[in-house]
Amino acid sequence: SLSLAMGWEQAALGWREIPRGMSVRKIWFDLSFAPLIGVVGVASFLMGGIIMKHFSGHTDVAIDKKVRMDHNHQGGNEHRIATHNNRMGMLSINKRPLNIFPFSYTPKEEIIARHRSD
Repeated sequence: SLSLAMGWEQAALGWREIPRGMSVRKIWFDLSFAPLIGVVGVASFLMGGIIMKHFSGHTDVAIDKKVRMDHNHQGGNEHRIATHNNRMGMLSINKRPLNIFPFSYTPKEEIIARHRSD
């Protein structure tokens, strides 16, 4: 019975990880995934920027020990206040019409003004 048992070395003796005639690029890279990789890259870059903006400019995040020792450290640095109040233009995006074919967005105030009866 011992001679019928086969170890993993004998089982994997002729096995190739990359088949003949193939390369790693042919196996793992498909050009149709390039847009997905691009979107993931852009999203990662934007999210990294938002996280860096939050930790480097938020008024509640105090990394410096001298600032942490002050009980009223909020608003002590004008740059951090300006960075905290900057929303990268996203607060005004829902205040104006936006048309990106085939989508169209109309702000709430404009719809109310159009349907107003007075």
